[in-house]
Amino acid sequence: MLFYHLKKYFIFLSFILSLNLAQAQLGKEAWHWQFGDSCALDFSSGVPVAGKSSINTNEGCASISDPNTGVLLFYTDGTKAWDKNNNQMPNGFGMIGGQGTSTQAALIVPKPGSSTIYYLFSADQGGYIIGSPNQGVHYSIVDMTLNSGLGDITTKNVLLTPPPATEKLTAVRHCNGKDFWILTHNFNSNAYNAYLLTSTGINTTPVISNVGIVQANTSNTYEATIGYLKASPNGKKLACATYLMAYFEVLDFNNATGQVSNPIDIFLSGSFYGLAFSPNNKLLYTTIAEGGLFQYDISSNNAATITSSKVDIPVDLYNGDIGTVQLAPDGKIYLAINYHGDSLGIVNNPNSSGLACNFQRNGFAVSVGSKCIDGLPNLIDAFSPYNPKTHNISLCTFPSYTISSGGSSNYNWNVGDTTKNIHINAYGTYWVNSTDSQGCIEIDTFYITKAMPPVVTVLKDTAQCANAVSTIIINATDTSVVNYNWNDGTTNPIKTLNDSGIYWVDYAFTDFCISRDSFAYNINKIPIINLGGDTTFCLGNLSLKALNPSSHYLWSMGQTSSEITVTAPNTYWVKVTNQYGCINSDTLVVYPELNLFDFVMPNIVTPNNDDINDFIDFSKYQFSSLQLEIYNRWGVKIFESKDPSCTWKPTEDDGTYYYVVQYIINCGIETQNKTLKGFITIIT
Repeated sequence: MLFYHLKKYFIFLSFILSLNLAQAQLGKEAWHWQFGDSCALDFSSGVPVAGKSSINTNEGCASISDPNTGVLLFYTDGTKAWDKNNNQMPNGFGMIGGQGTSTQAALIVPKPGSSTIYYLFSADQGGYIIGSPNQGVHYSIVDMTLNSGLGDITTKNVLLTPPPATEKLTAVRHCNGKDFWILTHNFNSNAYNAYLLTSTGINTTPVISNVGIVQANTSNTYEATIGYLKASPNGKKLACATYLMAYFEVLDFNNATGQVSNPIDIFLSGSFYGLAFSPNNKLLYTTIAEGGLFQYDISSNNAATITSSKVDIPVDLYNGDIGTVQLAPDGKIYLAINYHGDSLGIVNNPNSSGLACNFQRNGFAVSVGSKCIDGLPNLIDAFSPYNPKTHNISLCTFPSYTISSGGSSNYNWNVGDTTKNIHINAYGTYWVNSTDSQGCIEIDTFYITKAMPPVVTVLKDTAQCANAVSTIIINATDTSVVNYNWNDGTTNPIKTLNDSGIYWVDYAFTDFCISRDSFAYNINKIPIINLGGDTTFCLGNLSLKALNPSSHYLWSMGQTSSEITVTAPNTYWVKVTNQYGCINSDTLVVYPELNLFDFVMPNIVTPNNDDINDFIDFSKYQFSSLQLEIYNRWGVKIFESKDPSCTWKPTEDDGTYYYVVQYIINCGIETQNKTLKGFITIIT
C-alpha cells in the first residue's frame, strides 16, 4: 500500500499499487550443465555454449557453480562426482543415486553460511537393480577446500528418507533467504517430506505433509515412483508428476514452515514425467514419455480451469521420446529428447500463453559425439525466497509524501530508517527489507521518477459559419482524469460556449501531473452575394459580380472569376467559398424578352434634329443578325447595313423610299427569322 501526503492541502490520497513479482532468473549457481552422455552447456556468456563432460547418465544429474564467479565447481549423476576439470573426485563414487536410472537422482545444495561446503543429495531408483531394492534418499557432503581446491567427499550416503521412496528430489530456499528446504516423497504413501538445511546442518526429522494422492504400485513394482517434483521460482508452488498414474499435482508450499497443502489433481492420460514452471510462476510445462509437451495455466488454482487451459505444443520426435524440461539461466526452458539426442528443444518465451511460447524443436545442438537422453541437471529453481514488490511511481511535480512498506516486524530502508513509513521529498529509488516473525524476508522497491505530463488531445479547434453568434457544447471528458479546470474557473468537463475565442482546460491526473489542452472556437462570416434582381433581354451585356475577399468562385457556366458578363437569357448562379470554408450562393434569371418578336419597321422618319424620330436605332430590337437595304424612287440604293446595332439617320430629300429588311432574333430557346418589305417616308 502506498500513501501520498500532499502538505499543501493536508490531504492523504491512497491507492493500491499492482505488485509485479520479479521475474525469476537462475543465478550463477546454474551457469554450467552436465547431463546425458558427455553433454555440457555453459551459460556464462548469456547464451549456451556446448562443451564436453565426463558424465554418462540416462536421467538424473546435478551441477553447481560458484555463486559469485559462476565458475563450475563440480557435478554428479547421483553415484559419482566429478570436479570442474571433468576428473572424478578421489572419494567421488559409490553414492546411492540409481545408477543412471533415477528421475531426480541428484541434487546439490550449498550449506548456508559456508562458501565451501555442499550437500549432495541422491535419490535411488524405484525398482530393482541387480536384485537390490530401493534404498531411499541419502546425502553426502562435499568439501571444496580438499583435493587442491577441486573438492572431495567427506561424508557419504547418510540416510535421509528411508525406503521405499520415490525418485523425486527438489529444494526450495527458505523465506529467510539463508536456509533451504529439501523435499522428497515416500512411495506407497501421500507423504511429502521437507527437511530443513541450515548453517548447523540438515535436520533429518522432516516436516511431513500427508496430502494429495497416494503414489503406489500399479501393475508392476516401481514405475509409479518415476516423475519429477519441482518448485515454482517464487517457492510458493510445487508440481508433482507421477508416471503411469495418469495425473499430476499442483500444490501450495509454505517456505517458512515447510508445509505442503491444497493439492490440485489434474487427471489426464499419459505417463507424466518432466515439469518446469515458467519464470513468472503462472504457467506449468509438463512432458509425457510417450511424446508430449504441454502447457497449463495454473494461476486460477482451479482444477477444471487448469485442465481446460491445456495447450499441446507440437514436438516432432523422429521416433524418439521426450524426457524432462528445465528452466535455464537465460530465462528459457530446455527440453530433453531421447534417441535423437543431438539437440535440445527450447521454449523461447515460456511466460507467453499457448503457442506464443515459441517452441523450437532443434533449438540447440550439443557437441559432436555427445548425446542428450532423458535427463537435465536438477537445479534449485526456487533459489530466491523473497517476495519482492516493485512500485513504479512517475510524478510530474514533487510534493512531500510518505511511502509505506507492505511488510511486518522490523524494517531496514536503504536511506537508514527502520520504521514502516518514511517521508521522502526527492526523486530516486527507495527499498526496504522487512522480516516477519517466521523469519521471512519481503522486499519493497519504490522507483520514484520524474514524468512528463501526458499529452492530451481531446479538444479540437471548432469553427462555425454564421453571421451571428451561435451556441455550441464542448465535451472535454477524459477517463483517466481526476478533475478539470477551465480557463474561466469552471470544473465541469462539459461546457457550453456562446462566443468565439481561445479556450483551454487543465487536466489533473492521479500522479500530480497536469496537462493542458486548448482549442479555438471561431465564428466565421458567411460570404455576402447579391447578383441583383431577375431581368429580361434577348441580347445584352449584363455584368454579374460576387466579389468577396480571399474567396473561391464557381459559376454555373464553369467560370472561376469573381465577375462575369452574360449576354443571353439563362439561369445563372454562383457558389462562393471563403478562406474559412464558409459557402454561400445566389441565382439570377435572365428571361427571354419575347415581345421583341414580330418587328415592325417604322413608316416615317423626320431628321430635322428636333430629337423626335430623327433616326431609327436598330440596336434596341436586339437582332441576332440584320440585312437592311433602302432604295429611292428610281431604285437607287441609298443605305445598306448588316450591323444589328446600326442606326439610320437619312440625309436624303423628303419623299417615299423603299426598304427591304431581313432579320433573325434569337431569344432564349425561341428564334424568329423574317424578311420585311415596304415604304418609309422622309419628312424634314
